[in-house]
Amino acid sequence: MRKRYREVEGKRIPIKRLEGYTEEISQALEKQQALKELGEYSSEIDFVLTDYNRKSCEETMMVKGLRKSCQETTNRKTHTENLTNIAVMIAKGINQKEHQNKQVGLNYEIISIMGKHHDIGHTFSGHSGEWWISNIKEDYGMGYYCHNALGPRELIYTNQIYDKIIETIKQRHPEIGENRINRIRKNLWLIMEGINSHNGERSESEYIANSQKTEKDFERENLYCHTKKGFDKVVVPATPEAALMRLCDKISYIPYDMVDGLREGFITGLNEEYRVVLRKLGITDEEIEECELTRHYEKIARKLQVLFISDVIQNSTGNIIKMSSKMSKLLHELRNINNRQIVNFTVLKEDNETYPPAIRKFMNIFGKIAVKEGLLLELRNGEISKEKKEQLIKKYKGTPYEGFIQYTCNTNQSDFEYTTKIIEEATKQSIFDEQEKAREIVNKREPFVISKDFSIKDRRIKSYVNYYKNKDVNHYTEEEKEQDVKIMLQNIKNPRRKSYLHFSMDKRIVLELGSKYLATLNDIEFMELLRATKMVDDDQYASLTRKYKDIDLKKESYIQENWKSIQKEQVESVNVQEK
Repeated sequence: MRKRYREVEGKRIPIKRLEGYTEEISQALEKQQALKELGEYSSEIDFVLTDYNRKSCEETMMVKGLRKSCQETTNRKTHTENLTNIAVMIAKGINQKEHQNKQVGLNYEIISIMGKHHDIGHTFSGHSGEWWISNIKEDYGMGYYCHNALGPRELIYTNQIYDKIIETIKQRHPEIGENRINRIRKNLWLIMEGINSHNGERSESEYIANSQKTEKDFERENLYCHTKKGFDKVVVPATPEAALMRLCDKISYIPYDMVDGLREGFITGLNEEYRVVLRKLGITDEEIEECELTRHYEKIARKLQVLFISDVIQNSTGNIIKMSSKMSKLLHELRNINNRQIVNFTVLKEDNETYPPAIRKFMNIFGKIAVKEGLLLELRNGEISKEKKEQLIKKYKGTPYEGFIQYTCNTNQSDFEYTTKIIEEATKQSIFDEQEKAREIVNKREPFVISKDFSIKDRRIKSYVNYYKNKDVNHYTEEEKEQDVKIMLQNIKNPRRKSYLHFSMDKRIVLELGSKYLATLNDIEFMELLRATKMVDDDQYASLTRKYKDIDLKKESYIQENWKSIQKEQVESVNVQEK
């Protein structure tokens, strides 16, 4: 029987009386009720998601999985387990405090699901693999990859997870009514939204959920994460549960980045820069010296996490997830030290010289296979036929491209339509951004600054500069801008068009099929692909899998340009917060 009341601030309020609440409060209450109902089926939801969560002990967290030397070094799986434990502990602490104040608490069953599966979209080599693929996509004018958005995209469209969750719930609860099933199906997006909004690189101390967010808003944000550069950093979670999980991500990885840096030899001990912050956080010199003596630094990490957990519980409510300004400032100072002394050195020059060219080559090889085998035409007409699948899988069995064929042959219509939509939106956005950059250059009458590698993107901007140099760009109207984008987009959509600068839409889509497959591989699988295609020989493999402890990191490291800009943003946001 459907409830005729809701619990608000510890009281039963008839549904009719909710009309007196503001729209924002009403929508927050609706989400709270939705999560409560989802929580009743948390075991079924988690069961299905776990089947598609391939995060393993070999996968990169901060330390590259193929280069780590210590078994205890944090990996993607142990990170998610740690985050989940922290988030559930904080949620229960807040709930206990809120219960005393007769407030409604957080749904820790849902927080647990979000935590366990928040990093499901990570590529091989962690953030580095994500950035390498993203940089190549940007160079081709195809948008970006962000692990937070890749996870929900893969789950919702590729794996059609909603249908599988509903099927599992029906199997385990045959007595469940159709109305309840429909409500569960309708609200599953809230879990995916938590994954999509978990990026926590910004230096925030307070998280207030956007309770007015709808499923359409979430779908638009996922699309924008793939098409607008940096959009993943401005997404605001829809629920306090998602907001808490986002903060706990930082509480989980920042202390252990420091510990892993010590374990793997990035730093030989806790120098004075670390000690200043640790003392302010309540770690005594005696505790530091004891850890230096035993080389067991995880004791400090655990104590730091306990301090952060206690602070969040003390300062948060059921609606606002908050860390005190002092503790937040110190947490982010610790992160910034980690970045300077440890994280900057996790990518070596040989990594950057090997992986990005290989990714680009694989994308083009996979694209050519897709065209040669007529996969694009098949997918445009619906899903690939059973006979075609069997034929292709048999043809490529035992070859390095077997995995790509199997993955692409299983592409469903919903997945392909969303892929096409992403590429079309990304193409429009890249045209506009590049033309805007060209107009800015012409308007300022400044020389066009070419990057070291003179990328395809640079060449496109240069071609736009030549186009605009005799035009009055200072008074260019929005209508004229839209018209220029429309003309270029029509040219790109012409399947007969062949241009090194402006790939056709068909070519962009098949390149995306290849990059999407690569994004599903873990560290070991990607290395096996490199070896199977002879892109690396035995000597290169031996070098690419050297342990960090055996390397002069100061000489061999390579700091990625996009990582530099992210670190700059992080430091600037800490300074703003401090003021």
